[in-house]
Amino acid sequence: MAGTTSKKRQSAPASLPAINGAAASTWHRSAPPAVRAAVAEGAETAAWTAWQKHLAGRKRPEDTAKSISGRSDPLAWAAPNGIESPPMPDWLRGAGRPNGSDSALESGMLQWLGEAAGKPPRAQYALEALACARRLPRLAAVLSSEAWWALLDHLYGTAADAAAIELEEEPLVHQLLAGELALTLAYCLPEIAACRKLKLAGRRAVSSGLVDLLDGEGLPQADNLASLRPLAACWTRCCALGKQLKGGWCSRSARRQYEWLPRSILRLTRHDGAQVFSGGRSDKLDKDFLRAMLKSGGDDDDRQIAAHVLPGGRSSRKKSALLPAAANHSEWAAVTVLRPDWSRNGPRLSLAYPQRSLQAEFGCGKDLLFLGEWGFEVRFDGKPVEPTSDWEEVCWVSDDDVDYLELEIELGQDVRLQRQILLAREDSFLLLADAVLGSRPGKLEYRGCLPLGPGVSFRAAEETREGHLIGAKRRGLVVPLALPEWQTEPGAGHLRADSDQLTLEQTSEGGRLHAPLFFDLDRRRLLYMSTWRRLTVAQSLEIQPPDVAAGYRVAAGDQQWLIYRSLAERANRTLLGHNLSSEMLVARFDETGEVEPLVEIE
Repeated sequence: MAGTTSKKRQSAPASLPAINGAAASTWHRSAPPAVRAAVAEGAETAAWTAWQKHLAGRKRPEDTAKSISGRSDPLAWAAPNGIESPPMPDWLRGAGRPNGSDSALESGMLQWLGEAAGKPPRAQYALEALACARRLPRLAAVLSSEAWWALLDHLYGTAADAAAIELEEEPLVHQLLAGELALTLAYCLPEIAACRKLKLAGRRAVSSGLVDLLDGEGLPQADNLASLRPLAACWTRCCALGKQLKGGWCSRSARRQYEWLPRSILRLTRHDGAQVFSGGRSDKLDKDFLRAMLKSGGDDDDRQIAAHVLPGGRSSRKKSALLPAAANHSEWAAVTVLRPDWSRNGPRLSLAYPQRSLQAEFGCGKDLLFLGEWGFEVRFDGKPVEPTSDWEEVCWVSDDDVDYLELEIELGQDVRLQRQILLAREDSFLLLADAVLGSRPGKLEYRGCLPLGPGVSFRAAEETREGHLIGAKRRGLVVPLALPEWQTEPGAGHLRADSDQLTLEQTSEGGRLHAPLFFDLDRRRLLYMSTWRRLTVAQSLEIQPPDVAAGYRVAAGDQQWLIYRSLAERANRTLLGHNLSSEMLVARFDETGEVEPLVEIE
């Protein structure tokens, strides 16, 4: 951590003006005349008494909690995991409203100051500091003048020092201290010149946070997803303060970023209201927080989306289809959400792929079918090949038929792995496929692992190689397309549940390999028989080996699909009498047997 934030702070640094109620320079011209007159005469006791009287009877600015509508404590909104809610130092919890000084209260406060001075700031401390800053006007009635000014001096120095915190390294702490704490002090104590000046610094910090941390549509980078709701809560509180501060709380460009936040948060919300990738926890979205955020930054579409997405709302797939797209992809953030619509019970696949890790969460209704790192292992000629690059986007398509994402990562020994993710809207299936592409012939051994969510199991069929995903209900059929349907047929691989994860293993002797899994998500089709076949692919009237191209036909009930993937260079090839020269095709068969492409990558 940069600057003075990691150094022990006994008092305000030389670069910061010490705040002293007895100094005339401390007070802004808006301060009560009685206070300024007493200070000019050197009557410190009279000045403090006049200041206490002013704060006790002051109507503007109002208490910060009252300035934000709702019953819950705004500081408790989206508190990071492990932080007590509402966040408040122990000494402040016991603060009453007696006349005069409370020695026990002051002792606890001084102990808190001492503990904070020896440590770099963290989110817990930042929220506690905000709780103290919000109560400073009321604390003047229960603290001595020396203790009150010491607390203010500490909080002021913390806000000023926080500008040295690296935004990219500690985004939440930076925004809470350099942004919100600065604005809170400027809002609560505008009569004190140093606090009043913090408004501009706080505005700059919040503006840089919104602009630098978001992708333009309310998404943070994948590494900061866990901080999305706490950051949004911070910015929403700042927005409420900004309505009372001349010049507002952020720049115009930052404001535009904030207006996208409600939709991003709703898009990344589970069936139970918790945020995706939050482990097995159910941290529901606070209603007061959501109401304040929608009031400050959302629009009519966002309010309708909230009614579809959140528990207690009325969800209709038909009405959901009239709303803005539910899916979203951000190459900058390395975050993608695939979902056909805003229906709370529908399928939703969220992906975060910072650097070399790919986290996946796939939910259907109440069940989280997959949750965790979607991993893989590849061996080439008996030797493991490890990633040598980060995940990079190859292709993104989102239209009326599908959401489709393709990613690529470089491996050792000149091997690449391309990952295809397709969620079909009306056809209601999910296709997950890894294509391992070597530059020379050799034996490939592939193992892909999807972590099963809590309470979810895989029930394998007795005679065939497919199986069902079982949660609160039977959620889907899983088909390993590259393997033979019947277990009695020889196949170079298997699909099974292994240590709470779904594992697909395959081998190939040609140096290239396609490992697809087809998930039928239509519960009505699960009542009917399903079948699949690996198809013969021909080129110039010659049958091609499986390391050149792969084709599959899947049937479920009265519906059928065609899936094709070129593994070598693209060429004019045929399968099932269908001629194509594309790299990838996923299509449905219509009632007449004609092929209707859902997505085709050329």
